[in-house]
Amino acid sequence: MSDSFSGFPCEMLDFLLELQFSNTIEKQADHLIKYKKLISEPLNLLYETMLDTVLDLNLPVETKPSRCISTPYTDRRFSPNVPLKEYLYLRFKQCGKTEDIPGLYFDMGIEYYGYGIRIYKQTARGMQKLRERILENPGSCSVILDELYSAGFTVMGEKYKKDHYPEFVDCSAKDILNRRGFYIEKAVPVGGNVFSCALANELSCAYRQLSGFYRILEELR
Repeated sequence: MSDSFSGFPCEMLDFLLELQFSNTIEKQADHLIKYKKLISEPLNLLYETMLDTVLDLNLPVETKPSRCISTPYTDRRFSPNVPLKEYLYLRFKQCGKTEDIPGLYFDMGIEYYGYGIRIYKQTARGMQKLRERILENPGSCSVILDELYSAGFTVMGEKYKKDHYPEFVDCSAKDILNRRGFYIEKAVPVGGNVFSCALANELSCAYRQLSGFYRILEELR
């Protein structure tokens, strides 16, 4: 195994496709050998690269590999006949919180990968605190969101049917204020970057772009 992330092997996509049709207990042992080589090993190297970025940004996040890197195994309580994950992820969640936990993430399946900010164990109370924080300076939040939109990110999540803040015209902050919950994501079709060090560079750049909004979430208690 190389000492630095140089991309996932091209065979990874064929393996993920194979799993969709033969992800059984009987074949688990053979699949685990491929999983380690094609997914686990390069994913661990990607984690090391992203950890350098997160530490450089001085974000107070969990860094223990077992808390950040997806394992091969699915939860058998919910997927009793599908022993291995057919996707992979990284999570860098804020330390010391039990709910409304902001985190930078990377998810990938066979067709798309995505990255951005999620709020894990999000609550209505936490969303209200965020709204109050945004309302202190909606213009500043809008500037940060506009920069993320320009970089290709999108705010996602269930919207209220009614505009609760009609007084804010052409204010990007409304994209969050008018949602019950939200996450910020950029989704990308699986392509050449996945199979080279360009993926790590793409994610590092994205995490830096997201850090301004992350700090707003980090301040909430």
